[in-house]
Amino acid sequence: MTPHGGAVRLLVLLGVALASGGPLHFISDSLRLTHGSIADELELKLPAVGLHPLFSSVLQSINNSCLKQNDAQLINATLDVYTRIFSSILPHGHHKTHGKGHASGLLEDLPEPKRSKVTSALKELKKLLDDLKRHLNRPVNDNKEAVLRELSEMQVDDTMVQRKALAEFIEVYQAASVVSSYKC
Repeated sequence: MTPHGGAVRLLVLLGVALASGGPLHFISDSLRLTHGSIADELELKLPAVGLHPLFSSVLQSINNSCLKQNDAQLINATLDVYTRIFSSILPHGHHKTHGKGHASGLLEDLPEPKRSKVTSALKELKKLLDDLKRHLNRPVNDNKEAVLRELSEMQVDDTMVQRKALAEFIEVYQAASVVSSYKC
């Protein structure tokens, strides 16, 4: 993705929300700060992370005029990938590694003070995601099988996939927020 590609899609989505008269969901300062707090620690700004975005096909396929059932399905499937990624990254109480919760490959190289800070930020992002998913319960439509298959087969344990997904979180969250406000 070019540095401007994501910004252009975000502006289009914001414009659609304004034009549709639906509620506009801005990304809160709190969400930006939380995301920003992990960006440097997890190397989300590396050029390799921005190369070949994971969710560009989903964001491009959303019909900007009105939410359709298959658009909601794509967003829900994308948010499900994030749920799986968060589950893969975040420590689980039943796993123990050196007396601490299990640290995924993405967190294992971080020293403990930074790891705790990043874990806390990731938990906050997961909570926001879970809240948003509750607002996106829509019937399923099978018209976008290829993208859905790609999303379901995403290798969420791969640290590069995790970095890319986290780097794209704000953009996907904004799109999902806009989509959740559409009424057709």
